[in-house]
Amino acid sequence: MPKGQPSPDHVIGRKVTFFSIDTNVLEGKGFDFNRGALNVLQHQRPTWMTLRLSDIVEREVFAHRMRDLTEAKQKLDSALNHMRRKAALDVTRVATELHALTVLESGANQFKNELQSFLKGLGGEVLPTSGATLASDLFDRYFEVRPPFELVEDKKFEFPDAAALLVLEQYAKAQTETGVLISNDKGWRTFANQSEHLFCVKSLEEFTGLFAALTEHAKQLLAKIQDSLLAPASVCKELLQDAIKGHVAEAEWSVDEICCGSAHRLEGEAYDASVVDFTADYQSMKGWFTDEDSPMYVVELPVSISVEISVSVAFYQWDSIDHEEIPMGSQDISVPMDIDVSVFLTSSGELMASPVDDWDIEVEIATGNYSVDAGEVELDYGDDEEYDPD
Repeated sequence: MPKGQPSPDHVIGRKVTFFSIDTNVLEGKGFDFNRGALNVLQHQRPTWMTLRLSDIVEREVFAHRMRDLTEAKQKLDSALNHMRRKAALDVTRVATELHALTVLESGANQFKNELQSFLKGLGGEVLPTSGATLASDLFDRYFEVRPPFELVEDKKFEFPDAAALLVLEQYAKAQTETGVLISNDKGWRTFANQSEHLFCVKSLEEFTGLFAALTEHAKQLLAKIQDSLLAPASVCKELLQDAIKGHVAEAEWSVDEICCGSAHRLEGEAYDASVVDFTADYQSMKGWFTDEDSPMYVVELPVSISVEISVSVAFYQWDSIDHEEIPMGSQDISVPMDIDVSVFLTSSGELMASPVDDWDIEVEIATGNYSVDAGEVELDYGDDEEYDPD
């Protein structure tokens, strides 16, 4: 009976033939199907292990992404209305152009296309939730408090998970196959522990770790890449540095933590970010062959980056007579910050016979979205001795 992770025997012997991903894992990767861990997954897993996604998860992913996009559009609409009211600006043209973009419709189509492309790259298939047997089993588990239902008052919130799991269980039984669930949800793990067809791992990293290449060839390739990255000057090292700089420059930086003892309100906006230094954890590097016949090799390298964030801080005081905020000025500050990323290097070419600098190497880092803690900031009014009231 499957329990926990598959053994090397299960993987090498191809006794596990499909996998499925819970919504929480996809959300943890920012639903970024075009870059980073989700994008390179098609190269990390063996070609004979394919994705089976329940339509429950498919709909949850779409709903989550549309919720975030809708909130962003509402904030933008609100900002335009705020500008119109506070500054008497005519924002009709901007509002018209925004409407012409059909943000929600375009976003919905993009989200659907991205998921379909992700599924296709993994030989994927969406399993429908249907059938009287499913409904019967679902309610039996609900009333008998069997996994994934727990002894809690709000068991109804576990119905989507239960339906998704039963769909996967029925599929595995019908196909006489064994699969791996990827979820950090306790209910999913408990369900898998009682299943004869499903294993469960907590993260995408645990899943890809099942296929980490441990052959002598893979060890040699990993050593060659590490030597190249440690060399004073190499193509591989330059690509890594460029990718890190690009990631920091393109990331979204939001100032969420900022305070002042003398101002009524502060507004902080990050307008620039630069790399100060970075440290690569070479001891934790992992590598995979895309499949046993392919010359393509993927390496995951954990990297810690020290960055400097430039933040513009606007100060406001409250006028108790006119009952309005008064801008008191602004100033720029620099905030140091450390971030951790996973860098993926995908290499192809004559890997064993040629030096690393002759390989075709693609370096990827998933899109970053970071919260900046600017701490306590006070407005600098300048040197009092230089003040001349006349």
